Amino acid sequence: MLRFVDNYETKLYRSGTMNGTASEETQVTPDPRVTRSCSRLLDAATELLAEGGARAVTVDAIAERSGVAKSTMYRHYPSRTDLIVAVLRHNMPELETDTQSKSFDEALRHMVHGIAESMSDPDWARILPALMGLKHTITDVEVLTEADSAERLARLQNVLDLGIEESLIEPDTDPEMTLNLLVGPLLMAVMNGDLDRLGELADEVTDRYLTSCRARPGAQRGAM
Repeated sequence: MLRFVDNYETKLYRSGTMNGTASEETQVTPDPRVTRSCSRLLDAATELLAEGGARAVTVDAIAERSGVAKSTMYRHYPSRTDLIVAVLRHNMPELETDTQSKSFDEALRHMVHGIAESMSDPDWARILPALMGLKHTITDVEVLTEADSAERLARLQNVLDLGIEESLIEPDTDPEMTLNLLVGPLLMAVMNGDLDRLGELADEVTDRYLTSCRARPGAQRGAM
């Protein structure tokens, strides 16, 4: 299975699997039976999505592979689209940042290495093409990816603020372009199946970006 930052229970309720109506109280003490059945459904749907894309994720196929009755499935996910969105959210890599007591150099390296680690599982490489395709065919998936992107950009901005404070980057640095510069090569490597060297690539990408920051006119050379 894919390895990401949040544990299953966090992802389950964050994804709104209880028809999007789970209260804070139910999030604290989830029913173990619900957790087990939803976990089996999400695992089965993830495997099917990785194996055959969105067309393979049918209600019958999920029920057969998970061993969960279709009536139970529909109680948690009213439609196939709801389940697919929950699967994608459940498997969405986290952009982990740590800006406390860190320099811009350290915070950026921590972030890029976290992204590389989250992408290093072969199953993520298999599910990525389906995610990219579904974004343009299912509105809820597009909304999910846009919300995920907004969250990533906000976290990245916290890292960039360190660079701005250290006079290494311009105050108007575009976080979206920066994210594309840093993550684009990693995504290409994942798509090409070159997972063994993601950590090395993360170092190379980060080094090149930081070198360009140091070379910027007006940058404080000794800040890093």
